[in-house]
Amino acid sequence: MTKNLKVHFSSQTDLWSTPQAFFDQLNKEFNFTLDPCATKENAKCKKFFTKEQDGLKQSWAKEIVFMNPPYGSEISLWIEN
Repeated sequence: MTKNLKVHFSSQTDLWSTPQAFFDQLNKEFNFTLDPCATKENAKCKKFFTKEQDGLKQSWAKEIVFMNPPYGSEISLWIEN
């Protein structure tokens, strides 16, 4: 397995930042206002919630949400129907 691919199959972290250029393209169309599962270092919106703030317990009402959920066993909590 190449060095670049190893990180995709690693359990060292469940945080994977969305590439800024990709986000910028989406944001041109949607004008996101909230990133509910971010860190201070990888937040894509001015308004964001950190793990400590628990975005699942916060209101997303009236927000246009961009979300790159934490990967791993907790992802289902973020993408429930």
